[in-house]
Amino acid sequence: MSKKLKIAIISSKGGVGKSTISMQFINPYLFKKNNQQTIAHYEFDDENSDSLSFGASILSTREQISVESPLLREELASIFSKDETMCLDVGGNKTTMTVIEALNDSGMINFLDLVVIPILDGEQDGINASYTYSVLKGYNKNLKFLFVLNRAKDINYIKYQFENYFGDVRGIFKDTYSISKNLFEEDKNNYIAMLDDDIIKYSRRFGLSIYEIANLNKDFISELENLITERSAEQEIKLVSFKNYIANSAKKYEQDVLQPAFHKINTILDGEKND
Repeated sequence: MSKKLKIAIISSKGGVGKSTISMQFINPYLFKKNNQQTIAHYEFDDENSDSLSFGASILSTREQISVESPLLREELASIFSKDETMCLDVGGNKTTMTVIEALNDSGMINFLDLVVIPILDGEQDGINASYTYSVLKGYNKNLKFLFVLNRAKDINYIKYQFENYFGDVRGIFKDTYSISKNLFEEDKNNYIAMLDDDIIKYSRRFGLSIYEIANLNKDFISELENLITERSAEQEIKLVSFKNYIANSAKKYEQDVLQPAFHKINTILDGEKND
């Protein structure tokens, strides 16, 4: 029987794309690892429920957990006792530390397989990510981490966009607060870039993950041929044409971004040396 993986997405800064990364990246990864069986998605946030935007997704069952509950520690123990593959999507700001402390107090922090820390390219993102990392590492030195450089513009210039992660690659400014300077050696190369792309926005409007759209068994070209032959309404043809564009964009994103990211997680979880 394969191991039921438990991955948490955590950052003390709000608005860095935790829920997007959970639904677009971690849920598809866990779904594949779980023999394409539905996984559990727990959202720890009393203010927002971003996962509801993916209402048509069949990759996960989604449940919102109240962070304000005085029984959060017991709730976590109950969740971790379940024989299920799970994604824990932890809200930002005060919610973050509340959940981290409850994970530590309950002992459940020792049963996380991976912590994913998303960051954008601002300086404060680097400071908050470093703080989140140091707190979690202090509670469990054996925790494995993955940093997601979110909304990356160009993979070839990633080190220039995310100087808050890599440090000042130009050698001009001080990089005291760069994330890489605060990482243990085993975690320094544990990062991926999630490229910004219109498919992220449009997939959300369809209520599906990019992974699901990329794997739709739909022949939009044949559908277009039929519509054009039958001289259907222009708006109907435009809609199917747009769906064909979305499907092709999703396939490309899966190949160029998601699959390499899935491979990186496998490398981290398997304890292999990665460059």
